[in-house]
Amino acid sequence: MASGGRGGTGWSSLPADILLSVFALLPSGADRVRFRAVCAGWAAAAAAWRPGPWLIGSRTDRSGRAAGAMSSFWLCPGGRLRPFAANVPPGMEYLSSSSHGYLALSDPRASHKAIVLLNPVTGSRVHLQPIAFFKRWVDLTTVVLSADPCAAADWAALAVGFPTTCLAYYSSATGAWARLDFGAAGCAGVECFRGRFYVAFKHQICVCEVVDGDAPALIPLENVDAGGDGDGDELPASGGRVLETHLVECGGDLLLVSVRDDVVYSSDDDVMGGVAADQGGSKGGGEDARAVEVHRVEWCGDDEVRLVRTVDLGSNALFLGRNRAFALSPAEFPMCRVNCVYLVDRQGHPDGLVRVLDMETQWTHRDETICPDDGRRGHFPAGWARRGWFFPNY
Repeated sequence: MASGGRGGTGWSSLPADILLSVFALLPSGADRVRFRAVCAGWAAAAAAWRPGPWLIGSRTDRSGRAAGAMSSFWLCPGGRLRPFAANVPPGMEYLSSSSHGYLALSDPRASHKAIVLLNPVTGSRVHLQPIAFFKRWVDLTTVVLSADPCAAADWAALAVGFPTTCLAYYSSATGAWARLDFGAAGCAGVECFRGRFYVAFKHQICVCEVVDGDAPALIPLENVDAGGDGDGDELPASGGRVLETHLVECGGDLLLVSVRDDVVYSSDDDVMGGVAADQGGSKGGGEDARAVEVHRVEWCGDDEVRLVRTVDLGSNALFLGRNRAFALSPAEFPMCRVNCVYLVDRQGHPDGLVRVLDMETQWTHRDETICPDDGRRGHFPAGWARRGWFFPNY
């Protein structure tokens, strides 16, 4: 059918609401990319669509069995996880979720595991060298990018492993990884905020500085005592150790987020549906219980910060996992709950789940297993060692 032009009756003149309805029903990201490429009118209509975050992972175990067995889900309206087939090349192994819409993958059959950054929607790929000084390659947790490698002339990446004995800095100018000494007794957080990389564990924050082409260096930032919790809100005391630290850009601020164990719930009704957070049906926290603490980072000078504790995320929700952390606004993404944390828990456990924690009460709204019918039964119990949240870039 020929285009009718302005005021015409061709395909390019279909109403935006109809185009958006059709776009939302397309079965794959590749189809949505083709839809946007038809014409400017179709691309403009598709721009109003808000994709839900994905939960994606690999069932490859530490011995290499079941290599390349991928599973992917998307958070749909209603807050449930639905399985779908992400556009990931067969045989590739999921290492982590990255930023700017990329997944970090590798070929498990290769002796030297180079990183392949893949945009599963557009199919764009960026090949990176192996990180030779990472002792436990299988435990690479995340690769954070400063910009889209396919759109920026100069860009950088910061890779984190677990356990965190060091970091790896990559520059597109040199095409090589550089080692950065940083140790943490848990999972460290990293974020690119206002053009600079920041790394944190517990309350220690460092900035990654590269001056005049010199080797990158981590500079610790001094933590200035805030003299209280700032907004006066009190969080439930957890008393547990810090398992994970995350840095998240949220509403123009940088948030320092700590995930602790051993939270104590205040009633048997703390969990919707009568399922306790530790899956034991008990009132106490249990060994699997979690608490989340959030501090807003305020800059007091070039190398000084103040951490202001808060229980109010505003009109946002946090998505936390060892592989990637980010914030979304339920106003734009209605599948999310306001002021809640979506925590990927039980990493490396075959019964991994997603907890939905209310920030004010620390109560679990719902526990949801990854997917009871994804075929994981019968696999080596260390399967699902790598899974995390991912936000697609169309």
